[in-house]
Amino acid sequence: MSDNFDLKSAIFRVAEEMNIQCDDSLESSLSGMLGQTDPHVDCLLLKGDNLTALGRLSSAYYEKIDFCYIDPPYNTGQEFIYSDNKRKAQKGIWGRHHDWLAFMLPRLVAVHALLKPDGVIAISIDDYEYAHLKILADHIFEPENYIATLVVCRSKNGKGSKAHVAVNHEYVLLYGKTSDATVGGVSEGAHRVYDKSDSYGDYKLDGLFRKKGDASLKEDRPSMYYPLYFAETGEVFAEKVNEHLQEVYPVDSQGVHRRWLWGLDKAKSESWKLYASKKGVVYVKNYNSENKKVKLRSLLDKPEYLTDRATSEIKEIFGEKVFETPKPLNLIKDLVACCSPKDGLILDFFAGSGTTAEAVHVLNREEGGQRKTILVEQDTPVKKEHIAFKQGFSKICDLTEFRVRAIAARDPLYKMEAIFLQNDNDHSSRDRQQMLDLRPV
Repeated sequence: MSDNFDLKSAIFRVAEEMNIQCDDSLESSLSGMLGQTDPHVDCLLLKGDNLTALGRLSSAYYEKIDFCYIDPPYNTGQEFIYSDNKRKAQKGIWGRHHDWLAFMLPRLVAVHALLKPDGVIAISIDDYEYAHLKILADHIFEPENYIATLVVCRSKNGKGSKAHVAVNHEYVLLYGKTSDATVGGVSEGAHRVYDKSDSYGDYKLDGLFRKKGDASLKEDRPSMYYPLYFAETGEVFAEKVNEHLQEVYPVDSQGVHRRWLWGLDKAKSESWKLYASKKGVVYVKNYNSENKKVKLRSLLDKPEYLTDRATSEIKEIFGEKVFETPKPLNLIKDLVACCSPKDGLILDFFAGSGTTAEAVHVLNREEGGQRKTILVEQDTPVKKEHIAFKQGFSKICDLTEFRVRAIAARDPLYKMEAIFLQNDNDHSSRDRQQMLDLRPV
């Protein structure tokens, strides 16, 4: 840890600035330390309170985390396998949101310290706490390090519990630790159709070659106003190479003389990247390529991001829907892919059913990556009437561990370690059996 950084002081400073009263047990939660794990371990699972875990990671892992994804409780007021009700009425500006903010504040301050200067955090949330989370995250990460709010389509039909509107979305907030943070591209996926082809490969039409909007007029860039020539086949040329070609200028449907996107020299050398319709509308070709990446969109509406997909994945692994609020594997995989390097260290301190560990493992196999994962999940007992208890899981962290062990059972090279965080101030104890080279029985 930096000699100048004091996690406890940082938490209380932010709490005072935001007029939020943190829990009295905060100081004891932050006691103790945890050393770095074996570098050959693919997944470290910490079983216990996540604030305790973050406090104990804060020394050895200060500014070591490349990417953090969390799916915290949304404060729905419901009881799932975990309690999701922190809506007690409070005096002050935060009202019923105060206790949820007091819960999230120290955890976000702690993870801010763990992130590398170019690290990124992604936080799932829904409408009820979105606005308050945005205010809190702006205060901790600074407004200029806010990257985006992604809107995730989670259901085709929407949730039926709300009056008036069937809500079929939730959010992912993206923040960088500093302005050095970057978000890369995400795999385009097989659902994107490249319906045309030529000698250069498969392509689709990707927007007009005629400039639109600001600075699009002929007078704005006179050197980009010139004739192009097109054939009935769609081929485009910057010179009239034969008498059968038709001439076209960048004139829109209203008769306004605009300009092309490229200068004449580039159009001459790269005219093979252009396509003209029968009416002479010129488009830019977008060619397909292996493992092509595209810019992350703010609306995430792939079918594989639907909650139904996540539920099916849970049932396939556990036999029943033992976790009510799972996240789809492909959503987490895409977030990890665009927010972390191939050898990055990934943190999820609301690990739930362990989706993040599996997403990282799948992505590593696809890309030849060497990402490592740290998971944290509470050791709260599962209620006896819950389906997870009937399936043999006595604590919530047992679900996380089961999924990580399932990965190790499929992949003999995969190593995991689990550490139980004791509730007292003593050092954490390692489960001796966890370091076994797990192989299928």
